Amino acid sequence: MATVSTADSGRLLRSASAIVGTTESGQHLLKIDGYSLIKDALTTDNYICSRNFRVGGHDWNIRYYPNGGFPSVADWISVRLVLATYVNQVVRAQFTLSLLNQAGEPIPSYTYRYGVQNYTSYEWEGPWCFIQKATLERSEYLRDNCFSIKCDLTVFMAPEVKDVDTARPTLPPPPVVSVPPSDLIRHLGGLLVTGEGADVTFEVDGKTFMAHRSVLASRSPVLRVELFGAVEKMNDAAAEGASAIIRVEEMEAKDFEALLYFMYTDSLPEMKGGDAVAMLPDLVAAANRYGMERLRLVCEDKLCEYVNVRTVAAMLAFAGEHHCHGLKKKCLQLLDDPANLKKIVETEGLEHLTKSYPLVLKDLIANLATKL
Repeated sequence: MATVSTADSGRLLRSASAIVGTTESGQHLLKIDGYSLIKDALTTDNYICSRNFRVGGHDWNIRYYPNGGFPSVADWISVRLVLATYVNQVVRAQFTLSLLNQAGEPIPSYTYRYGVQNYTSYEWEGPWCFIQKATLERSEYLRDNCFSIKCDLTVFMAPEVKDVDTARPTLPPPPVVSVPPSDLIRHLGGLLVTGEGADVTFEVDGKTFMAHRSVLASRSPVLRVELFGAVEKMNDAAAEGASAIIRVEEMEAKDFEALLYFMYTDSLPEMKGGDAVAMLPDLVAAANRYGMERLRLVCEDKLCEYVNVRTVAAMLAFAGEHHCHGLKKKCLQLLDDPANLKKIVETEGLEHLTKSYPLVLKDLIANLATKL
């Protein structure tokens, strides 16, 4: 009689794998040797690049603009990190650009941190307002006509699949202490609301705002120069019993209030559709005025949500004027659809578009030329 072995019957075959996300970090030191000679050699909007350095499997370099990246920041040094490699997919990276003191240590007030950025081929990001030339020239950071910039870069690598040894399952131990989320922003926001300890007053469009010099100076390199350059005057005014007031011209009170809110909370106040479309461009201009790159990017990202056939012409013109590369890309993506372009011409009228937004036509022709 035949028999069947059941020794392996019902055996559970176990296997496991893990999808692993990793990062690769690197650091590049850029020395500016012969600061004044380089400044005299290049005009505004012109730059010179560092040597390429490789992190995360890609080449990168640092663009140095000795006289600013565009005319409105011609009094500043601009610095941009560039992905110097052709890629067929988005590269995710975060980085910090820092001015170094003579000991080679980053200066907190001139350290610019950028969260996760999505890079494509030859795209760049970084502070247009890195440091005012006059400030650098008066400082101890410039010695023997030289100073240094450090870039710390972390690239997020493509996820990998790896085998897991099922014989040794590794589970993280439970936390011994449960640490609550940071509430620093809530406390700083409370300072703005209460005005407790405020030591400076701004007058904007007929309204006054109380604030704290140290908070504002830590958030804006421009305000740091303006506020602490005015300390002596403010002390003299206090000695005479007068209240020191700084008047801000060419800005609406609601825009300045939103600017202060961002400085204290690192977020924008709640805005509804129409209010957002009206206020966000003003905040982009304020961000450029006060050297607040993160605010500019936050506003640009929000503006992308309001790009449609009714707004795209104005948005594209604004993006070109204020160097909003992401917003410009969003507008051109919408205009890639011939149906959308037809609606815009029917709504606005070709003659009106040509007269009111001449640069838009130039961008459209350039965008079309890349597809031929």
